[in-house]
Amino acid sequence: MQYKIPSEIGSELKINQLFYLTDLLVVLILGGLGFLFRYAVHSSFIWYYGIFWALLMVAWLIRPKTNPKLRMVKALLLAVTSDRITYCAIDKEENGFTKEDSK
Repeated sequence: MQYKIPSEIGSELKINQLFYLTDLLVVLILGGLGFLFRYAVHSSFIWYYGIFWALLMVAWLIRPKTNPKLRMVKALLLAVTSDRITYCAIDKEENGFTKEDSK
């Protein structure tokens, strides 16, 4: 019996070309939560509720083009929770570094 050993400890396990193991777990968990909470929704809104959960799953699983290693939810969480005061631009002229010095 041969086991596939990932090259990195933190690498994700692929199920097929499109889905990873974490994708399957997210779909199962969100699907279970959606199924559990559907009893709290009025019967006239069930279709809207199902569409909302389907969009939530897709938004959770897609990867942004700018950073394909992160999921969209993780990228949005980092964008919302980042401390904008911590990061500042480095003024090259203030530090005595000019374009002529780099040549």
